Amino acid sequence: MKSKLPVLETERLIMRPLTVQDAEEIFTNWTGDPEVAKFMRWDVHQNSGETRTWIEAEQLAIEEGLVYDWGVVLKETGELVGSGGLCFTEEYELFELGYNIMRKYWGMGLATEAARCIVKYSVQNLGIKKLYCCHAKDNPASGRVMEKAGFVYWRDGSYLSRDGKKEFQCREYLFECE
Repeated sequence: MKSKLPVLETERLIMRPLTVQDAEEIFTNWTGDPEVAKFMRWDVHQNSGETRTWIEAEQLAIEEGLVYDWGVVLKETGELVGSGGLCFTEEYELFELGYNIMRKYWGMGLATEAARCIVKYSVQNLGIKKLYCCHAKDNPASGRVMEKAGFVYWRDGSYLSRDGKKEFQCREYLFECE
């Protein structure tokens, strides 16, 4: 399946559509890591087959225009180190920004660089003027990424994991451009 997503580029990153051929690398690098999954809506994947199923679902959602999701590749090494994108949230009728970076690269500004790229693409290419995002209160580093990407604190809230088994107290943010 050919993706409708363009390849995006930043100073250190290439942001490209994910493919099912990436499943093993994604599982090894972040979806199989409990620390990366700790505050996410999704649960840690148990094997690369689960990751493949997730990629296939993402590809269908991309085709429907409900999701824009890129793999985050380090230009220097070609390593697939994370993913990031937008997912339409019916509750707020806004696209929500989300991102994951493998633990080895935490604290290096890669999530911020990817988030800024996604926000820029959404404004310039999709005409989106308002975005939503949130982070678990126990994960303040993600809040710093959001602020550096232009988001402003809106209010406190909560979110559930997709299986409904975990609830996280969170801080919610909005991005608005004139």
